[in-house]
Amino acid sequence: MNKTELKNFAIQSRRQLIDKVKTKALLYGIDEKNDLEIEEQYGQLMIKDKSYPLYMKPAFISLKNQLKQKGFKQLVEEVAYTWFNRIIAIRYMEIHDYLPEKVNVLSSNVGRVDPDILFEYETMDLPVKQEEIRELLHAGDTEGAYRKLFIAQCNALNSILPFLFEQIQDYTELLLPDFLLDAESVIKVLVQNDELTNSFEEIEVIGWLYQYYIAEEKDRVFAQKSKYKKEEIPFATQLFTPKWIVQYMVQNSLGRYWTEAHREDEDLISNWKYFIKHEEEDFHEKIALYVNKELRVEDIKLLDPAMGSGHILVYAFEVFFQIYEKCGYPERDIPRLILENNLYGLDIDDRAYQLAAFAVVMKAASYSRRFLRSVEREGIQLNLASIQETNYVSDDVFSYIAQEEKGTRFEAVKAFFKQYNNAKTYGSLINISERDITFIKERLEQIQNNPVQDLFFSEEHDIAKEVLPDLVRQTKIMRNEYDVLVMNPPYMGSGNMSKELSDFLKKSYPDSKADLFAAFIEKSFILGSNSAIISNVTMQSWMFLSSYGKMRKKILREKTIDSLLHMDNNVMGIAFGTAATVFKNYYIDSYLGVYNEVTYKDIQHLNRPSSFPILKNRNNTTSLEKFKKITGEPIAYWISEKISNVFQEGNELSTYGDARRGLQTGDSNQFIRLWFELNINKIFLDNKNYESDISKKFKWFLFNSGGNYRKWYGNIIEVVEWFNNGEKIKSTGKAIIPSEDKYFKQCITWNKLSSGKFSVRFQRKGIIQGDASPFFYTENNSNLKYIMALLNSVITVELMKILSPTINFEVGNIAKVPVILASDLIPQIKSLVDENILISKEDWDAFEVSWDFKKHPLVNSHSLQNANNEWINITKNRFNKIKSNEEKLNKILINIYNLTDEFNPTISDNDIAIRTANLSSDVRSFISYFIGCLLGRYSLDSEGVVYAGGDWDNKHYSTFNPLPDGIINFTDTVYFENDVIVRLREFLSVAFSSDTVDENMQWLAEALEMKKGEDAEARLRRYFLDEFFADHCKMYQKKPIYWLVDSGKQKGLRTLFYMHRYQPDTIATIRFEYLQEIQAKYQNEITDLENRLVNPNLSASEKKKLTAEKTSFEKKMDELREFDKRLAEIANEEIEIDLDDGVKVNYEQLYRGGKGVLAKIK
Repeated sequence: MNKTELKNFAIQSRRQLIDKVKTKALLYGIDEKNDLEIEEQYGQLMIKDKSYPLYMKPAFISLKNQLKQKGFKQLVEEVAYTWFNRIIAIRYMEIHDYLPEKVNVLSSNVGRVDPDILFEYETMDLPVKQEEIRELLHAGDTEGAYRKLFIAQCNALNSILPFLFEQIQDYTELLLPDFLLDAESVIKVLVQNDELTNSFEEIEVIGWLYQYYIAEEKDRVFAQKSKYKKEEIPFATQLFTPKWIVQYMVQNSLGRYWTEAHREDEDLISNWKYFIKHEEEDFHEKIALYVNKELRVEDIKLLDPAMGSGHILVYAFEVFFQIYEKCGYPERDIPRLILENNLYGLDIDDRAYQLAAFAVVMKAASYSRRFLRSVEREGIQLNLASIQETNYVSDDVFSYIAQEEKGTRFEAVKAFFKQYNNAKTYGSLINISERDITFIKERLEQIQNNPVQDLFFSEEHDIAKEVLPDLVRQTKIMRNEYDVLVMNPPYMGSGNMSKELSDFLKKSYPDSKADLFAAFIEKSFILGSNSAIISNVTMQSWMFLSSYGKMRKKILREKTIDSLLHMDNNVMGIAFGTAATVFKNYYIDSYLGVYNEVTYKDIQHLNRPSSFPILKNRNNTTSLEKFKKITGEPIAYWISEKISNVFQEGNELSTYGDARRGLQTGDSNQFIRLWFELNINKIFLDNKNYESDISKKFKWFLFNSGGNYRKWYGNIIEVVEWFNNGEKIKSTGKAIIPSEDKYFKQCITWNKLSSGKFSVRFQRKGIIQGDASPFFYTENNSNLKYIMALLNSVITVELMKILSPTINFEVGNIAKVPVILASDLIPQIKSLVDENILISKEDWDAFEVSWDFKKHPLVNSHSLQNANNEWINITKNRFNKIKSNEEKLNKILINIYNLTDEFNPTISDNDIAIRTANLSSDVRSFISYFIGCLLGRYSLDSEGVVYAGGDWDNKHYSTFNPLPDGIINFTDTVYFENDVIVRLREFLSVAFSSDTVDENMQWLAEALEMKKGEDAEARLRRYFLDEFFADHCKMYQKKPIYWLVDSGKQKGLRTLFYMHRYQPDTIATIRFEYLQEIQAKYQNEITDLENRLVNPNLSASEKKKLTAEKTSFEKKMDELREFDKRLAEIANEEIEIDLDDGVKVNYEQLYRGGKGVLAKIK
């Protein structure tokens, strides 16, 4: 099966069909703004000034009703997918020779360009006038003839596939696109692609085509990151289940249900590769009470309540067939028995229902060639339904059905309909009333078999006739009790739910309201009989997260987990972990469930496990009692008895203090900045607790808001506006401000969201905790460092796999970490932790993004080479020391927790969260420090930030003078007195030694990697011109404080200035003192080159080189002439910036979406 070709075909087909259906609709005057207008004149229909025969009126009325109910966009979408489904269904049938007339409808069996039906229609029994076809063909209207034959074939297929091919005069026929045989049409593309043809060998192709058909809409819905509308739910939640997972679920539910009742048929298990065997001697004795040894296969009801395109039902058919065969049923009878007695399915998506019904019928046909003939003769009653809703049905329809305007019957009918309001949102989760509907069934029969008596009620009659059959069928399915349920339910977190859906779940499924899939698990227990077996594949989160705690507690006391596959990210083709679970709908004490972990590596080569069960991973057999010992009762099937005991012996972390969420401002753009964007004098940087008067002296306060993986110390680079006790934040009404009394206090903090391992950091006083960095606070600081050591240990890394196995580390999960306190070891542990915090702080503060940065670590010797060697030793010693300390802490804690057999105290270098020397990045950061000194941010005479707003003071700069206006030009040669390379040499002279300037220049250039034949100065100029600004943007997290004025790709002008020294006349200064001067320099270069080019003694190669140089300068001049206009325009505006607004707002004033004067932030 070529999935790439299938995906391309499905996506392109959807685009084409939607466009062509819209074009067709426009012929009837229908678009987004215009409804269908129908008039009758002289025995004909008049629509948009064109006449149509009166017999088409029902189709047009139906089209008008559908347009009213669904709107133009949804109607077009539905018609497009209906014709797509019909086309792929016919293609599947003709490839497998299932078409009743045995004539190809879309292609030719004998190599003709056009389909065989155009040449063999006279041999077929189709509802079409053959004379009309002959006339059309004779007139050369092949398209017209084919359209009539294609529609006739679709109408003929109604007898065996009524769910997909509606009866004649269906409204979708009106919108069938034109030019069906066009070279680029869906039909032609489908039949002429051999890869597609080969892919249609398996019925599974139907599911993949459906998945790919909705792929673009799925991407769109995900990208908008908002609550899903009703019509978007199928796009967002449909997920095709890999075949091997379907086999696992069906074999261990249906297969198990049968073989546990009929042990004499256990030889069937040899057909089931993914069947899990229970080896305990007393296994059958344990389940005996719930097993019906008189069970008949015809009596088994299997439901998929979210069936999608029917993939699970198709495989369930296979297993049912094997069971029927084993029971001795005649093969010809089995397909009908399975479809009418055993298989049940529900979905909210009409297009999925069509394909699911088609798939199971085709599966039946594959087992019996006579099956489709029997369906044509006798019909078939499938127990599948696309759930319909009734929001649009009025009281007038209720009155018509009830035959009264008020009274008992009216209320009963109304209640029956109202239970399906918003059914396209709630789906199978609807709780169906047990009220008797015999009267409704009787009225349905009357309405179907009798014409409307009073034309005044014709509309109500038509609506009742259209909707009641669906409602009665879905009610029957939803009221049944099932022996087996198998499903891959929709995944949708509460954040994406509409208010209607969220409120519904809160009311109906309070224990599982966090996600739609969890509500389906809960619903499956309701739909199942007391002895049912239920299998599903869902997100793994229900196994661990506290939001599913109540549901999990119920399961562990009322149900039994028979087996579970715990699957890593991407095993199902999605970027999160999943679990395929088999439940027994009853509880057995000490029942041993079988658990397996499946990693991506296990399925990477074959897209399925090469062997099963997978024994090398966390394979385990355990009872539910183990999980009850663990705080929160997670399904931590892999843990040992010793780890399980830790939860019994230890106290929860919450015993020793509070795990809390931090501040959520409600508007990050308004209230949060990176500290280096601002006037540093407005930021509170002191290490002390909060005092109310402090918030009136400062506007901005350090804000802990997550960051990269880091331990012990660091990551705080944001600030939050908290002037006057955060009055502006509070006044918006959008902020969430928990734990305000803990702000500014010493605590332990961690990243709420992390793709790496769990780690914690020490947060000193004077900092506000943010929502992205939850924290642990205790009044008893004597335990704080002990707890910090525990939370950064290998023990907690493992515990997090139990308590919080996702990338979210919520406070509720962290609060459950078991703490075993060894008071006598607290001083030793505290000493090691304090040393780790100090080392981590020194590492963090060695670079500019720290507000405690003093000076660059390479400025400490007579040469950069020596300074770098010392730096290598410093970082290596830090790294080794902190690693040694962490391993000591691990060893101490492992002994305290009695887990010496479980854990190794040794950790890998990758788990050490401080930096070691890196020549490339260290050289770039050194050059950044030089630029900072050049522009006045730093000084060789003072530590830390010397100027970042406020009053300028020259006394800080005696050793190395910064530029007077905070502006530096980057050029490829010396054009200005304050040339960047000249100033760099000066800086190296005073920071190190005048004797080592050339040596240091060479060292810098080599560290940046030089081109062949390039000297040190050329390499450094190239770095400033082409690379510095990108590195600066990266270092400062796309909030640069040095802004680059850039004329364009010819590099005519690249001028850097310091944001904090910007003045309203800065752009004018750049224009008059830099742009105009460099224009003069370039003109001199051009004149000089012109003079040299007239020399008759120049060789061809010399002349070519000089001409290229001249052309380059001319391009620069052309660029600058245009750029000067933009500079002049902005300079004349004398724009002021407010540092409080941050880089994003201020930069845009000069960038203007790329139409201003600044370079794009990279």
